[in-house]
Amino acid sequence: MRRYFALLRIFWGNALSTELQYRAAFWANAFLSLFWLAWAALGVRAYFRFAESVRGWTYDELLVVMGLFFAINGLRQAIIQPNLSRMAEYIRLGTLDFLLTKPISSQFMVSFRHVGIYNWLDPILGLGLVVFGLVRRGQPVSVPAILGFVVLGLAGAAVMYALALAVQCLAVWSIGAEGLDDVIQGVVEAARFPVDIYRGIVRAVLTFVIPVALLTTFPADALLGRSSGELIAIAVAVAAALLWITSRLWIWSLRHYAGASA
Repeated sequence: MRRYFALLRIFWGNALSTELQYRAAFWANAFLSLFWLAWAALGVRAYFRFAESVRGWTYDELLVVMGLFFAINGLRQAIIQPNLSRMAEYIRLGTLDFLLTKPISSQFMVSFRHVGIYNWLDPILGLGLVVFGLVRRGQPVSVPAILGFVVLGLAGAAVMYALALAVQCLAVWSIGAEGLDDVIQGVVEAARFPVDIYRGIVRAVLTFVIPVALLTTFPADALLGRSSGELIAIAVAVAAALLWITSRLWIWSLRHYAGASA
């Protein structure tokens, strides 16, 4: 593990030193992130003009979900998108052949080699909106609720990574598989609101088939005191299972990869 952490320090340190040469761009992106966060928080207020709650969620509680959405989407833009979105390019240019020769896990190399510096403020701003929503709600948050939130948040991040890796494995089979990152962006966008707002089969799919509920709804439920130990255990098991399955899928995909010269 020390070897992998050392590589992350090198990779991300180089990215940081390169990107911070353009500090004006960094602060411009920070301002835009703050603007879109405030715009989303104000925009969703329109849903509560004539009602105290929507499908059991008050405005303050919905702010918690929206803050978690900005945090998880910022994490996607900072780590997952700069790496896995390059998969089609790696295959087309032969870069994947080069990465496979390295004495390190190829999955690690394609997943964490790059980092988007400009998006690191999004998770911080998102968590700030979560705290704002909790303060407005005016009810204390217990230590078990915070611990449950942390566990479910990590499980949600793991699910998002697993889904992104599974989708990008398609690029190994199809050289022309451009724009696969848009699929993951669509999945994350579905987590902008609680899954309870959706109805019927859509809600069932976002809960049991594509576990979008793990990204924002379930962590928010934990902070709001609505979660249970059984749900947390199931979420951890689902995240671990998806990580294992996608890891096997990555290895299986490489076995069917003939190289750039094929």
